Amino acid sequence: MINEEYYVKLNRDAQEQYQSYKQEAEARVHRREYTTSKRYDISPYWYARQGEIPGDISYEVTDTYYEFDDEGRIRILACDDLIDGYTYVTYEESHITTRTYVDGELDSVKEYLIQDGLIYRSVEYFTRFNKLEYEDYIYEGNRLVEVYQPQYENNALFDHLLLTYFKYDEQGILQRVLDGTKGVIYVKMQPEEVLILRETVKKELILAVKDIIDILCENESGKTYCFLSIYLHDEVDTVYSPIFDPGLQEIREEQIEEKDENEDYYYNIWNSGEHPGIDQQELTNHDLIEKLRTLIMYWRSNGDWWEEGMSLWKEVAYALNEKTNWSDYSILTENFVVFVEWEAMDVMNGDLQESIPPAKLEVFQSEGLAPIF
Repeated sequence: MINEEYYVKLNRDAQEQYQSYKQEAEARVHRREYTTSKRYDISPYWYARQGEIPGDISYEVTDTYYEFDDEGRIRILACDDLIDGYTYVTYEESHITTRTYVDGELDSVKEYLIQDGLIYRSVEYFTRFNKLEYEDYIYEGNRLVEVYQPQYENNALFDHLLLTYFKYDEQGILQRVLDGTKGVIYVKMQPEEVLILRETVKKELILAVKDIIDILCENESGKTYCFLSIYLHDEVDTVYSPIFDPGLQEIREEQIEEKDENEDYYYNIWNSGEHPGIDQQELTNHDLIEKLRTLIMYWRSNGDWWEEGMSLWKEVAYALNEKTNWSDYSILTENFVVFVEWEAMDVMNGDLQESIPPAKLEVFQSEGLAPIF
């Protein structure tokens, strides 16, 4: 059981003794290290769990910096989590305590409890919310194998946060981190493994998108479709499980009729948001989704998940448009295409070209459906 009264007192002490803890930390500083963004955290495997990339050491003065004592232990963390936030750290044999202040006002107090040299529990009291949270670290030998966050118990919306699992190779090097639903949130792979998985996923995605189009065609609704948008948001999960949004030919015909009155004509022609959205589809092959998720999480740990994910989807769309005879599908228009769409897509700047082969794009241009560059 967590002694909440103890942490309330700890919180009150941190509020009252701000200058004391600040001065104590400053007195022990041996060196300062500037970074481009957050680089260090006391919590075990924090970056792998969060899918974050540690900031680089900066040789210029930055707002984010860390100060260490003569034993190499962090004493002060500056602006690494909160703007104008400063954390002061104290060390005892049985625990580490961090006190975080914003503009001199206490934000939170956190204790890391230590046994046999390993952090086995962290408890954090958030002053602003008068809220206590903790997590337990479970080991096999010296290897962290699970993190348990009890505040998410019996809450189906947060099943993925309740437990975190850690998998290692025979040498004890971390290979994967899985969430509470066993979904990948961190993965370590060799470059050749990534290339093989990418090619496998690409082939399976091509087939999966065809299946989605088959489902649309099996629906005897009397509708005719002129495109299928693969809509990507700038969130990780929407890249490994995007929305497939079909465009209705009747809407496009209305847009063509109103062309002279619409200064955003080309943008609207390729905007799935102009269509009802009632026939939206998603990937249903969970094995494929998990393979794609593994790729995206690998790219996320290397900082380029958005670019790599979008590039993969554009290749899928291009291959489909290049090799598929859409006229074989009765409810698709003769010039039906699949393309990748995102919020900042700029059709006037050539953003359709990586999804649609030149010959098909020229047809759209000749019919006044795409800009000529």
